[in-house]
Amino acid sequence: EALKQLSKDYTLIIYTCKANPDRPLVNGKTGIELIWEWLEKYQMDKYVKLVTSEKPRAVCYIDDKGIRFTDWDRALANLENVGILK
Repeated sequence: EALKQLSKDYTLIIYTCKANPDRPLVNGKTGIELIWEWLEKYQMDKYVKLVTSEKPRAVCYIDDKGIRFTDWDRALANLENVGILK
């Protein structure tokens, strides 16, 4: 539902290292092929325009490991809060 809603106003691009052409094949398939298969399986492919390993220009990025950068003090504090820095 989220992809459906976002795709009404924005071009959705999946930016992932799994799409890197240097990665080994899995069962004879590239990472891009595997991602498209997964998207099709769950009927989300119609909302996504591109799968790439190249970082696209964007209004925003949605990421499970992202740290928002405003300044270094806050970035380091956020990294401590999530247990990356001690």
